[in-house]
Amino acid sequence: MKLVSDRQEVLDTLARLRTAGTALFSPNGELAAEIEGLLLGAQAFADRHGIASLPIAVGMTGIYPDNGQFRKISTSCTTRTDLTGFDGGDVREGCEIWLRTLAVYQDLAGADGRPRFPAVRILPFIDHGWTTDPSDAAMLHDASVVERMAIVMHDASKLDEVDNIRMTAAYVATFGDRVVVEGAADKIYDPADIARLKLSREDQLSRPESVAAFVAATGVDLVVPNLGTEHRSVGAGRAERRYERDLARAIRDRVGPIMALHGTSCLEGRVGDTAGDGICKVNFYTAMAVGAGQKIYRLLHEREHDVIAGNNLWINSESFGHDVRRRHVAEVCGSMLEALGYQRLGGRQA
Repeated sequence: MKLVSDRQEVLDTLARLRTAGTALFSPNGELAAEIEGLLLGAQAFADRHGIASLPIAVGMTGIYPDNGQFRKISTSCTTRTDLTGFDGGDVREGCEIWLRTLAVYQDLAGADGRPRFPAVRILPFIDHGWTTDPSDAAMLHDASVVERMAIVMHDASKLDEVDNIRMTAAYVATFGDRVVVEGAADKIYDPADIARLKLSREDQLSRPESVAAFVAATGVDLVVPNLGTEHRSVGAGRAERRYERDLARAIRDRVGPIMALHGTSCLEGRVGDTAGDGICKVNFYTAMAVGAGQKIYRLLHEREHDVIAGNNLWINSESFGHDVRRRHVAEVCGSMLEALGYQRLGGRQA
């Protein structure tokens, strides 16, 4: 496995994927079990299809309200067991733990001396770098963090359009020559604001002309529009979450194939033709994490006697849940790479 953070190499990777008619698979991976699962799944896929160099982006959020991952994995964070929230936590520490964990797998070799994941190229990225939070903002402006990232999402979507553009443009001016910068094109409203302002689903979708203006004014490399999926809040209920293909194509015709798609669960695996709509990066996490957690639960429930009465060390050890999770993630990774059309990379070099 090789870690890729050089800006030009990242841009070349995106160009290679576009030529193949696919988009960069960009799952989040919190700790070793998910990271290993992604590596296992990607390498197995590369072996099946004869791919010498297979790139995937692996990301994490910081303090992001929906799921603050760097905060959660830091040693000072406590998750309340009633699931009402978290206490403590250090975003920068969590980021460092994660980056060092990724580095463990670079050039990892087996007992025979052969590389364990020779085809896999990992592009680390910050997902939803929450610029309005001081700890996230400090991390985003820490050069020692930026230089180890392939992509940084500078998320100022909580702000009004003018302030979003101002802050994002300033970030691009500071770091745009060192890292690929992703920006959120418009304001994403909190559920309370949606109710207060009586916003319809259509009110919240991106407008092509606004996305084009945002890209021109900020200079971002990648842009996240609201295309009606699970990109934070677009209304109530699953029926409200659907991919607006015509809107994606209208934005593509204005800005080119530089869109990152956030929220893919509602597509139910049908992501393979989104590259034609101008999508060059597909983020993914919730379905994978939930599926793994539910699989662990079912296995523990089925073996309840071994867990409780039998005091079985194997099933009660951390390595049991770790292996169940990584094997599930590996399967999901392979399925997503297939759905995205990564098999078309066969025989191509990075």
